[in-house]
Amino acid sequence: MRIVLALSMLFALLITYFVYQPGLTGSFIFDDAPNILNNDTLAIKDLHFDTLRRAAFSIPSGPFRRPISMLSFVANIYTTGFDPFGLKLTNLLIHLMNGLGIFAFSTQLIGIYRKRFQPDLSAWHIQTISIAVATAWLLHPFDLTSVLYIVQRMTSLSALFTIWGLALFTWGRTRLFEGKGGVPAILTSLLIFTPLAALSKETGSLMPAFMLVIELSLFRFQVSKPSSHRFLLGFYAITVIVPAFATLVFLTTHTGWLIDSYQGRNFTLPERMMTEARILWFYLGQIIFPNVSKMGIYHDDIIISHGLLNPVTTLPSIIGIVALAAAAWFARNKAPLITFGILFFFCGHALESTIFPLELVHEHRNYLPMYGIVLAMFFCLLYPLKYTASLRIRQLVALLLIVLFAYGTWSRSNMWANPFELAKSEVEHHPNSARANGEMANNYAGVITEDAAINELYYHRAVQFFEQSTIADPDYTIGLVGAIMLASEKGKPVDPHWIAELTHRLEFSPAESGPGNKLIALFHCQFMKKCHLEKHDMEEFIHASLRNSTVIGPKRASILSSYSYYLINVASDYPAALKVMYETVENAPNESTYRMTLIQFLSALGHYDEAKHQLAIFKEMNSLGTYNEQIAEQEKLLAASSSHP
Repeated sequence: MRIVLALSMLFALLITYFVYQPGLTGSFIFDDAPNILNNDTLAIKDLHFDTLRRAAFSIPSGPFRRPISMLSFVANIYTTGFDPFGLKLTNLLIHLMNGLGIFAFSTQLIGIYRKRFQPDLSAWHIQTISIAVATAWLLHPFDLTSVLYIVQRMTSLSALFTIWGLALFTWGRTRLFEGKGGVPAILTSLLIFTPLAALSKETGSLMPAFMLVIELSLFRFQVSKPSSHRFLLGFYAITVIVPAFATLVFLTTHTGWLIDSYQGRNFTLPERMMTEARILWFYLGQIIFPNVSKMGIYHDDIIISHGLLNPVTTLPSIIGIVALAAAAWFARNKAPLITFGILFFFCGHALESTIFPLELVHEHRNYLPMYGIVLAMFFCLLYPLKYTASLRIRQLVALLLIVLFAYGTWSRSNMWANPFELAKSEVEHHPNSARANGEMANNYAGVITEDAAINELYYHRAVQFFEQSTIADPDYTIGLVGAIMLASEKGKPVDPHWIAELTHRLEFSPAESGPGNKLIALFHCQFMKKCHLEKHDMEEFIHASLRNSTVIGPKRASILSSYSYYLINVASDYPAALKVMYETVENAPNESTYRMTLIQFLSALGHYDEAKHQLAIFKEMNSLGTYNEQIAEQEKLLAASSSHP
């Protein structure tokens, strides 16, 4: 029996590798560029502690900065370079390890279900159902972006530690139930696996909440010893109740902070909450009945809920979510694994699909939460002790679903094998997505052939998609920048409407993330004499951006940084550039790149005393020692420069 089960699990892993194999040859996309491809700190040349620490904390994402994930990218790049294949292959290996973890976790969960609710389940039933769950989860097409979208290793790596940590917790909790020593396993899960998960991505901090879901749905605080009961009460009070209460107090006393954090988004907090109810149903639908044509990297075409009946599905979605959660709770006695599955799904979305001003939709947010739904589905389909007359039919349905999942993932994987085919599929599946249209435009714009007629055709197609991206989203500016740069580089006339519309959107549309990056690209094009825009148009882009009321803090600093680039490289106005650099640092005082740029520019201008003063501030900011090497180098340069005026 063990050999059959082992071979079945091995077969599931091999099939998973096979369906993902076509997509391993794909390229970097979207957020891969700023986090990996353009992150020079990842290309380490030695294994010194300071070098690794700098790379580990090289991105500003999240409060923890995801150092475990970044170090995993360092290990990849150190051995294989910036090769997408090597990075994606590592992602796939993590996914396979997660599949094994799903099998182990499912075995533990169904095992305690047998002990507490259904002793007639055999070990064979438990393991075959667990293999089916793991296989279905491994092959589900909704997992694909967490595997082939390189930067989403942050999601799958966090899930790796969470899954195995929860498997260990459940094993330890089962021992407590049996009157054995399970506390060390529980504390190991909390104190080792939880930090590893959270330092890979912040969603890993949900592990104690997942533990509570397991407790409420399956264990119900049942133990053999009073001391174990007291331990559990204290454990959940410290790990879940107190942090939840502290978070609630903080949010209720800092409502202004939460509301202000939505500046730059084209939706408000209430609109996000209403929209997310509809999005959760979209997620559930794709988990149960996946439709590849509705999946994609970009879901910026989602309609925002502006009221309970605008769109009309908003209120029913909210009522449905509440009803589903209530039904799960009331079913806990008769169907505890279904209760677990639904609560696990909702718990997994507690950070990314609730009040925080993140983008509205991303498929990778379901990588771990969908496990709860998959477990509930396949447990019901393969449950052998009731409704036995339909068992063969249910088994056939389970098999057909797994085949459907495998085919969906394989077909998506083939799309991901080629950047042009991926962009084409994205724009076909999401024709109203500004990002999908912009990516399609970039693909056409990047093609240069020896045939002038083909080049002309591709130019016009690129412009067509750039313009479609601006129509799809009235706040989207990147398509306009792309059209302007492309026309300039090709020696084509720049449509005055593009200039006017870009200026208008920069001033009145909610600021996009990293707003200065697109302007720096435009200014660099001008500096390299590839673009030939009027000086007053270039400067008006900056001033319009700075008049935008949503451009504050780091976003304003990003614009000011691009302005200083323009003043130095295009306008050659160094005094004005220095003034703007100071303003940049004031708007983002904790952003090390801006302050180091200021220090270097002060040194270049001969303002050595002020450069030393700014360097002293920078040294105080460098509490983790991430920038020790750059600081030492800058101190050496300043010492040499000031001694030889």
